[in-house]
Amino acid sequence: MFLKDNRQTWDKLTEIVENYLEENKDHKTPVVRYEPATKLKSLLNLNLDENGVAEDLLLEEIKKYLKYSVRTTHPQFNNQLNGGFNFEALLAEIISFISNTSMATYEIAPVATLIERKLIEELNKKIGYHDGGGIMLTGGSNANMLAIHCARNTHLADVKFRGNQGKDLCIFVSEEAHYSFKKAVMLMGIGLDNLILVKANKDGKMQAEDLENKIIAVKEAGRTPIMIASTCGTTVKGAFDPIEENQKIAEKYDLWHHIDGAWGGAALFSKKIRDYLGEAHKADSFTFDAHKLLGTGLITSFLLTKREGVIKAANSGGGSEYLFHHYENADFDTGTASLQCGRKVDSLKFWLSWKAWGHRGISEFVDEQLDKMHYFANYIKEHPRLKLIAEPEYLNVCFQVIPPSSSFEINQFNVDLRFRMVKDGRFLVNYSSDEDGTIYFRHVFCNNVTQKRDLKYFLDELVKLAE
Repeated sequence: MFLKDNRQTWDKLTEIVENYLEENKDHKTPVVRYEPATKLKSLLNLNLDENGVAEDLLLEEIKKYLKYSVRTTHPQFNNQLNGGFNFEALLAEIISFISNTSMATYEIAPVATLIERKLIEELNKKIGYHDGGGIMLTGGSNANMLAIHCARNTHLADVKFRGNQGKDLCIFVSEEAHYSFKKAVMLMGIGLDNLILVKANKDGKMQAEDLENKIIAVKEAGRTPIMIASTCGTTVKGAFDPIEENQKIAEKYDLWHHIDGAWGGAALFSKKIRDYLGEAHKADSFTFDAHKLLGTGLITSFLLTKREGVIKAANSGGGSEYLFHHYENADFDTGTASLQCGRKVDSLKFWLSWKAWGHRGISEFVDEQLDKMHYFANYIKEHPRLKLIAEPEYLNVCFQVIPPSSSFEINQFNVDLRFRMVKDGRFLVNYSSDEDGTIYFRHVFCNNVTQKRDLKYFLDELVKLAE
């Protein structure tokens, strides 16, 4: 049955949420209550019956959902490139759902359209795009794919009608680049063989010399290079590719230069590391995820372009019969530049956050995360049972726990320790590996509720867990 007393239910739900957030402040509250899938299924009532359930049963299911879900708002959640709690974003999600509109046209989403435009304008200013464009999408992966789409449309003017025309179109990315580029070339018919992986150095940065050598080799083989994708803030080590060098190579060979700044793009707001992005304003496009470091909640993603109109040129087609009409505000319609029809109002989360914090507040937040990262890395360096894998450049710290005796193989020891940590439940931090087989913890800094005392507690308890 449908709930009749919405106010009473809302009050009860508010109490549940407040208790949930308050519990996060207690170290005894686990980040995850790990259960195997078969057991968890038996603990939940997943059935959808002929008749609906009463309010009290529905609220119990909500409590169970929260109980067995990972607490990404907990100070000891540092597993993915998102986490923490943003109250402004919560307010925005409520308002967005209540108004429940689509971003297709100004007519149906007048305020949201203007907000998205303003965010794109401000982000383009941060990059240095003076005549730029952009659009919000369903994630950084989608933004990277759309960047390839724009690059292809620019290099092959009639690709919309004739496809790739039998050409081997080649995209160049670092071997440390996000896997979304592999998904994109598979989906777009470019193919994995035409995604050219460029060597990275020990710090995870793309090697410009290898990039140019591979472009030359591709051209000599009769294939068609169209795009270089530099990463600013790699997923594992947080490395920033050499933007200036890659840009010069892109200009030399007339290639589209894309920057995947989904993670590292927050450096745009920082006083300390803005220079990491170098001459980003010369690149053709830029991916940015506000839901990562800035914590605006999944999903808050942008593709930003140096030139206005390139996204619309690549995506336009269809919908004019019933959706996109000629009227006084038609120029504000965003749907003609989107691959989606219906599009959620994700802009409100970021706009309300930026409005509340201001430019200065965001800048200070980014720099605070850098300060916590340095504290964490230094603590590891000074601890006899911890080993720093690489000097961190950004907000990723990779480290190993040294086994209590030489009888343990260090890589397998750290894998086993990580799964012990998951079952312990108090912390959640991911792990990764290098090509040489080195396995290590990867701790990321994007959780606004994590404090230095939480970081020390985590490392001390992890070493105890390793005994």
